[in-house]
Amino acid sequence: MVVRLRRMDARLWVAREIIHAINDPSPILDDAPTQSFRSLSDMIFSDYFSFLAQFQLFGIAHLLAILVIFITTFALTRYARKSPDPKTLKRIRYTMAVLLVTAVSLDPVLTLVRYGTGSFGWEMVVKSALPLYLCDVVSFLLAYALVTRSQRITEIGFLWGIAGTTQGLITPILSFDSSNIEFYVFFLQHGGVPIAAIFLVWGLKIVPEKGALLRIFCWSWGYMAIVMTINWIIGQNYGFLNELPDPGTLFDHMGPYPYYLITLQGIAFTLYFILLKIAPKPPTEKLPEISGKTRAS
Repeated sequence: MVVRLRRMDARLWVAREIIHAINDPSPILDDAPTQSFRSLSDMIFSDYFSFLAQFQLFGIAHLLAILVIFITTFALTRYARKSPDPKTLKRIRYTMAVLLVTAVSLDPVLTLVRYGTGSFGWEMVVKSALPLYLCDVVSFLLAYALVTRSQRITEIGFLWGIAGTTQGLITPILSFDSSNIEFYVFFLQHGGVPIAAIFLVWGLKIVPEKGALLRIFCWSWGYMAIVMTINWIIGQNYGFLNELPDPGTLFDHMGPYPYYLITLQGIAFTLYFILLKIAPKPPTEKLPEISGKTRAS
């Protein structure tokens, strides 16, 4: 949900800024590098409005992306469960970690490439491209888990990744189709997260342990507190934690601020509970049987 609204909220803001720029283009003209980026008219008309409506939900490109992610998840998990060569498995883990970190890191870079390094481009980075959304944080956590095989970090990445990021993979709101690099970066991250989570839990058998539900409660509240504080400092609304997004979203049905945060937590914690029920359980140690001779003695 947060992933979808992130793209839509930033897109609506950009549209308002562009309309303002058409009426008064002087600030952008003053900041835009004359040799490195396109002219103002090209940026506004031939580029922005051309890619704005091209992505089709459940279109061919979207369905192919989901299919590739599903096949990759199945293949990697099955491979990991068949006791493969440790060196090959390590290369796979490290490659997945690098791809996740790269996908998140490219978001602000591509934002600056598309909108320029002037004040408008940096404002766009601060508005929507800082790695403060839950999908960004979980990407870094899963990358760390892939390298270190940490049980606690895997546990958090599994719950946050499947409960939060997967819905953004299935029903994204994107401003870019498959002819833009942003399309591939988006699905690299939002597909890489569930791939890594399932690979770690079902493939490498690094499973949640007792107390996982309480731990994920604490991690979630900690994330909310930190991001809400950063939002207050920089005047933004990452994660839609400090105010409701623009009307026309599912948040409209969750109540006013701050009560919608309670509804949001209720949904998330319900998903965490379900995921912990279906996740594989840690092996239990069997006590050695006592022989009859031992019992008699």
